[in-house]
Amino acid sequence: MTTQAGLDTEFPLAGAGPAPKALLLCGGGSRGAMEVGFYQALTEYGVQPDLILSSSIGALNGAYIAGGMTPRQLIELWRDFELRRAVSVNWAWLRRGRRSAGLLGLDPLRAMLRRTLPTTRFEQLAIPLTIVTTDLQSGSACYWSGQGDLIEPLIASMSLPGIFSPVELGGRPHVDGGLANDVPFAKAEELGARAAYMIECACVQRCPRPLRGWADILMRSFSIALAGKYAAEREHFHGRLEVFLVRPQLAEEIDLLDFRHSAELIEVSYNQTRGLLQRRQVGEQGSLP
Repeated sequence: MTTQAGLDTEFPLAGAGPAPKALLLCGGGSRGAMEVGFYQALTEYGVQPDLILSSSIGALNGAYIAGGMTPRQLIELWRDFELRRAVSVNWAWLRRGRRSAGLLGLDPLRAMLRRTLPTTRFEQLAIPLTIVTTDLQSGSACYWSGQGDLIEPLIASMSLPGIFSPVELGGRPHVDGGLANDVPFAKAEELGARAAYMIECACVQRCPRPLRGWADILMRSFSIALAGKYAAEREHFHGRLEVFLVRPQLAEEIDLLDFRHSAELIEVSYNQTRGLLQRRQVGEQGSLP
């Protein structure tokens, strides 16, 4: 169950004992940096997930965390990240236009993941990880875990349609997992979780500037869609999972593909999460799940 505390967080009611904890990491593009500060604060307060479920940019964070990377290592990775080093221009898009599958390619990101991930195999992860993708033909959510190479499901889960080309998995095209199931409450419950921790990365605040061009419009539209889907899912699972949710308060809207603010986003999410956890520790809001 969840109870409301203020405007920016939901807290679980005190339970009878420890419950299996799921870390839910969702979409949000560059705002995925907030998951890093969130996770750092959780670890400092002794909260360790029993399983991780992730989609979109959250799948990247999930793979590093499940592989055993420390918050400090993950912070350094994000602070050094530059979008231009993770993507390549799909020149076929310029030649073929509408017949091309995506404007950008993610081969540089593939190479980076193979260099920097603690492991690229599901079965070698320190924490069980589930990655969500969207089957572009059926429109259904697909879940990848257990065994096998995790790179291709991870790349697929981050492949926003139109921007990045679909990834073929099992002979079918797969794209961003956030489209079908950005926050997989149902899957977490199915896997035995009774408590979930998450930070809302696809939060939509009033956009202070005019939208310029198709990319701005697409990114803003995707943010709105993610926020709407999440709200519906949260309402559906109200009372079925204990949820610790942080809704970060940002001074301004940050574009999904603008990775210049990672350090700021990590600091904001860390401080806000730590403050909420501190309130729980002194008993103002009950105990953690």
